[in-house]
Amino acid sequence: MRTLDLYIGRQVLAAMALVLLVLGGLDLLFTIVDELGNTNERYQSFAAIKYVLLIYPRHLYELLPMSALIGALVGLGMLATGNELVVMQVSGVSVRRIVVAVMKPALLVMVLGLVLGEYVAPQLELRAEVGRALASGQEVGLSRFGHWERDGAAFIHFNGIEPEGILHGVSMLVFDEKKRVIRSVEAARAIYVLDAAAQQDSFETSGGVQLERLATEVDTADSAGSASGYWLLENGREIVFIHDTDGNDSIQSEQSEFAAQHWDLDLTPDLLQVLIIDPDVMAMTDLYTYAQRFERQGQNADTYYLSFWKKLLQPLATAILVLVAISFIFGPLREATMGSRVFTAICFGLAFTILQRLIHNMGLVYQLPPLLAVLAPLVLSAALGLFMFRRTT
Repeated sequence: MRTLDLYIGRQVLAAMALVLLVLGGLDLLFTIVDELGNTNERYQSFAAIKYVLLIYPRHLYELLPMSALIGALVGLGMLATGNELVVMQVSGVSVRRIVVAVMKPALLVMVLGLVLGEYVAPQLELRAEVGRALASGQEVGLSRFGHWERDGAAFIHFNGIEPEGILHGVSMLVFDEKKRVIRSVEAARAIYVLDAAAQQDSFETSGGVQLERLATEVDTADSAGSASGYWLLENGREIVFIHDTDGNDSIQSEQSEFAAQHWDLDLTPDLLQVLIIDPDVMAMTDLYTYAQRFERQGQNADTYYLSFWKKLLQPLATAILVLVAISFIFGPLREATMGSRVFTAICFGLAFTILQRLIHNMGLVYQLPPLLAVLAPLVLSAALGLFMFRRTT
């Protein structure tokens, strides 16, 4: 039986690899052609090709479920065409045994997807977006209107970011419980400083502080995420508003300027990735951390929980698609031609993708639980596969 499992596994795995090679090659070609159309005097062809190569692992990650579906259908279809499946069943090999043999190469696809989606694609996507923005002379990851963040009673706006931990054009408004502005802060930039680095350097809040030297000691975003730190506001102005406690509308203000000021903000350079890359590309750990931060701030975190559950359950989606492919081979496509099988696999894969995106968007609009929105298309596909199995076995 072990020899039979290896034989079926090799056939299916080879078909999956071939399908991934074809789909991945076409995707790479079309992506390069599309990106070359965005080149100009600053953003040249070499930078465009480099950008495409860096985001390519993310494209492969997205193609894996479809490749597993078509590959399983093609691999088993070749065995069915040669009547090898009939011989196996006549020899006493059960359908369940064949399913287990096919799921083994599918497991390799799931592991590959986990590695690409969690460890490879997010880091390369971040480098790609930063490099593209710098090559184009744009602010990294932001629109021309900048970005707003909330931290408790404070609302923060910044014009530009650098993923290693620098915010440009920072402004902040702090409100009291009566929704009145009690503090306004503006600064040229904010630098993320690790506590370990801060202990080695003393600084004064009013004087010529060598902030450039502090900035060079800040680690990358990955290092920053592993240690606590704080933000350091540079070259700013602070206005404190004092409201009349007698119920009148009179306001007094006190204004001061500073060269550097300590700033505690529940936002690390790791979490700034969400402003640069799409949530669907982020690692699951970062998605969960950012979703929890949104909840602490009393904001809607469904978008990030949806992406989190989608990435977490992608191996299950791959297994279900392979199960559907097997049910097709033992059902309506047993005597079909190879072209019909491939066409059916592509149609079902597209239908599954459309249904998945439709339910996900409906979940966000109607505020359904993100886990339910992710599970719904998987349950429907699994039910279809099991129904077809029951009809053939």
